[in-house]
Amino acid sequence: MVQLHRKRHALLQLIDPLPLSDAMKKDKKRRSKPVELLRAVYSAAMLFCIPGLIITFISPTFIIKFDRINQERVDATVTRQLLFLIPAFKETAVDIRDMKSETMHGKAIREGSRTTGRIVGNAEDEGVLQLNSRSGAPVSLSVSPVNLDDIEEEISSFINESKEPSQHLWVTSNWKFGVLLPGAILLFSLIVFIMAVRSILTGKTLE
Repeated sequence: MVQLHRKRHALLQLIDPLPLSDAMKKDKKRRSKPVELLRAVYSAAMLFCIPGLIITFISPTFIIKFDRINQERVDATVTRQLLFLIPAFKETAVDIRDMKSETMHGKAIREGSRTTGRIVGNAEDEGVLQLNSRSGAPVSLSVSPVNLDDIEEEISSFINESKEPSQHLWVTSNWKFGVLLPGAILLFSLIVFIMAVRSILTGKTLE
């Protein structure tokens, strides 16, 4: 019986000389570090950046650049940003005449039927700022109701009182979904990416 057991063990060693975990470790060591770094970048982009892009597309941030052409004319370029840094869409209001702002209160969220269902909450309020130009179509952008009055006051002050040649304003449509949530996702993805790069460069496994 002992000899039969030894023969069986020797046969298994011939069929599978290395355990699966050891084979995987050796295969991982054979991969070059640049390939592993590219895999880490790709994984981070797929897992975190794409959700962040979708969220900031729905609740974007904007950069408004005002240029004083002369004392009677101010142009505004509104750039819609994705992930705070990526310029996606751009509109220009030429020779601003005036502006209009409006706060639209969120409608009730009902369970089941939209008209008779039980109210379970309220949608977020939305602020809208419209820049009207003397030539061309007006430019509208979403602004958080919390900052709408302050933004309107800053714009009015630059157009009517300031003598500066230009001014930049950064605004968000929603602090909760447009800034805090994607910011947390990007911070977490950065931490995970740094840990993965450190593991690749040092050869230590993540714990």
